[in-house]
Amino acid sequence: MTIGSPLIDSRVNAMIREFAAHKGFTGMPDHRLIYKALSYPNTRQVWRVELGPEVYALKLDYEADSDGRLAKEFAELQTLSSHFAKYEKLGIATPVYLSPTGQFCVTEFLDHLTAGERLQTVGNEQTRRQVFRRAGLWLHAMHEYEPIKKNKFWGNWMTKELDVLLEANEMQAPRADIQLMRAMLREQLKKVNDTDDLHATSHGDFHSENMMLGPGMTYGFDFTEARRKMAVYDIVDFLKCDIHRETPLEEVDSAGITKAHREMFFKGYKHKINQDVLDVAIRGRLLIDWATITRKGHTVHPVQRIEFRKLKPRLDIAFRL
Repeated sequence: MTIGSPLIDSRVNAMIREFAAHKGFTGMPDHRLIYKALSYPNTRQVWRVELGPEVYALKLDYEADSDGRLAKEFAELQTLSSHFAKYEKLGIATPVYLSPTGQFCVTEFLDHLTAGERLQTVGNEQTRRQVFRRAGLWLHAMHEYEPIKKNKFWGNWMTKELDVLLEANEMQAPRADIQLMRAMLREQLKKVNDTDDLHATSHGDFHSENMMLGPGMTYGFDFTEARRKMAVYDIVDFLKCDIHRETPLEEVDSAGITKAHREMFFKGYKHKINQDVLDVAIRGRLLIDWATITRKGHTVHPVQRIEFRKLKPRLDIAFRL
């Protein structure tokens, strides 16, 4: 059954009927809402759609058009499917259908735990480490999608983003702490800016909820942010999920990440990344995440309170406080 307002139901039903007709399926398929974008809950959603025994994921964006974000993602998925076919244990969700309007596309439905879910539920440390290794393997393949080149790293966007947060002054974190770490980050950036590092076609949003782990297979999905950029940022996006673990502080490295998890990631990811650039990029990203938590968000959302609490000791290590 659909859920939500009658208008949303009507529009979703029309999309599902369009896809069912494309597949030659008669009747109204079973369907349910499985995801809403946090910032765009009423316009960007994912629905699980069953056409008999076949199950699909229908991704919609009411504000997209025929050559918009979903059309671009679908085209990317088509070429990526050919690329990942070369790898025995790595893949993506197979693209199935793009609406002529560009407002929705359909892929196969992957019914596996995400990397984030696996890290939260598993108690075995060796299994957790394998999640990071498999993430490294998948990202190594993603960065081979097109020829890797070198480009100049320039991280001043991080201090600028912190300046915006300081100006808004809505942070739960003490202002003096953010200012101190921001000043330290600025000095570290001076040492690594203009460093040649890898520039690749990147996932663009490679966090732990955008990777699924099936039996013997690792899948990436959600490619709406895919583009050429500095490869280090994909690595940072995944490694920073490590802060959700209750790691003994003596096992955390100088960037704020569990040493063993970082090592396992690079057992899978073999492209040569400048580790000094990576360290600074991790510190900057963790600091931005901490500063982004507002006083209101900290009061209202338990998840943000947990994240706030876990980030501070990592930042103290990263910035040697």
